[in-house]
Amino acid sequence: MTTQPGTTAVGFGFRHILTEREFTRSFAIQRKLKVIAEEIKADVIITHDTGCTTTFEKNQWIGKAHGMYYPVAVMSDVMFSALACGAHPFKVVQLYWNCSNYEPLLEKMGITNWRELKKEWEDTVKYIAELEKQGKYDELLEFFKEYDLYEPYSKTSDGFKLRKSATADLPLFKS
Repeated sequence: MTTQPGTTAVGFGFRHILTEREFTRSFAIQRKLKVIAEEIKADVIITHDTGCTTTFEKNQWIGKAHGMYYPVAVMSDVMFSALACGAHPFKVVQLYWNCSNYEPLLEKMGITNWRELKKEWEDTVKYIAELEKQGKYDELLEFFKEYDLYEPYSKTSDGFKLRKSATADLPLFKS
């Protein structure tokens, strides 16, 4: 993981997202994302405030639509810390909300089973939606009493067997 002081902050507050969108996009893509991806070759942009996260995330998606795609994972300090501590990337960290390219970062962090974990999450969401669609609210309530979000062990779709967390025994970073 690399960083260069002063190059990764968006640096103009949150209001610009509403008042100066074109400037924000141009600046974020050309002066920030391009430099971060091509010159610094960063694996991740770690943010602290929602304005930076939103700007870096959404402008990658917008840039891709305009042929200016500079993929770099973007996540808050809390999300990154949770991943490093072994949290489930989808149940706890909620990477399904992200539109930036986080998969290479997961691989580099040693979370090589992210596809399996994503499928597990998607299957769980389908199951919950089906219970809700059928009006089985008592079963849904029971499911959530048993469904483990925060322990280092999670219940899986293969018979609800206990399993170690996604990253508990893996080295933090591959070299």
